[in-house]
Amino acid sequence: MNPRVAWLASLLASVTACQRTPSERAAAPPPRVRVAVVAPGTAQGGLSLTGLLAAPPGREVRLSPLVPGRLTLLRVAEGDRVRAGEVLAQVDTGPATAELQQAEATLREATAAVEAAREKRARTDVLVSHGVAARQDSEQDRSAEAAAQATEARARSALDLARRGVGRTSLQAPFDGVVTAVWFRQGEVVDGANPAVLQVSAPDPLELRAFVPAQDAAALQAGQRAVLSVDGPPGTHEGELAAVSPSVDAQNGGVLVRLRFANPEGALRLGTSARARVLLAARGGTLTVPSSALLPLEDGGLAVARVEDGRVHTVPVRVRSEQDGQAVIEGALEAGATIVVEGGYSLPDDAGVEVVR
Repeated sequence: MNPRVAWLASLLASVTACQRTPSERAAAPPPRVRVAVVAPGTAQGGLSLTGLLAAPPGREVRLSPLVPGRLTLLRVAEGDRVRAGEVLAQVDTGPATAELQQAEATLREATAAVEAAREKRARTDVLVSHGVAARQDSEQDRSAEAAAQATEARARSALDLARRGVGRTSLQAPFDGVVTAVWFRQGEVVDGANPAVLQVSAPDPLELRAFVPAQDAAALQAGQRAVLSVDGPPGTHEGELAAVSPSVDAQNGGVLVRLRFANPEGALRLGTSARARVLLAARGGTLTVPSSALLPLEDGGLAVARVEDGRVHTVPVRVRSEQDGQAVIEGALEAGATIVVEGGYSLPDDAGVEVVR
């Protein structure tokens, strides 16, 4: 029977009883209730957390070109999936390309100068060996050759820098991920490293970050199992506790914990508010009752109605966990006790009842 229907039936019976004569009221049968037996149980300890889903550290990157210029190419938008190394945007390469061409020309000139200096020094060495030229001429040619080689080395370094400059005009995906933000549009001018043009995040795995009181953090350690649930599609996701901060946050007095969950199919979305429960060690000494046996108290707590010798007695309890219609509780009960599971709403303490099997 629906608890609300049972409550209305009980209220109607009370009103009807008030309209009867004393003899009729004395003869009114007690309300009927269904009962169950309290069973021993084991409570799965846990700590509930709420936070936002985000990419792990180092897996969410803001990208910006290292050189200023006009954004001539923007190939992606928010939500696009990208592969590592893929070119996502490009700044005007004209100035960088011109520098590269100039560096290449300079290197060609320097290489030619080295070759000419080497040949001149070789001819002088031959003349010195035949006594036609002075040794001083050979030493001067060697110095000129060394200077030409140094110039060539500087030209090669300039060419490397110019090539890197061309590479700095493009933005490449650092890893497989999804574009989560784009702050510029094609054709706009960017100033360089700051501000960023776009952001790439890795959606697998995802982390839930939350702060817990310091006394609760003492029971947490990396590797503990965790269960995540989000609004929307039904079901839960299993993961683990990735890390517990060794320090207390100065602003809120809590300890930061990071829970990590695999997301290979992309069912979890970045930035979603989610709830998680870290599973702690199981504890014995608890009892199991049907969830329908739980009754609300005026102070906001819960209780069950224990049946002894045809009368009900309210027993406050504390719920440790609840799943699949069964609640694990603690209270002044013992295994084997009889409790009301249907028809117990609004019954006063010590009321007489008729047990329906």
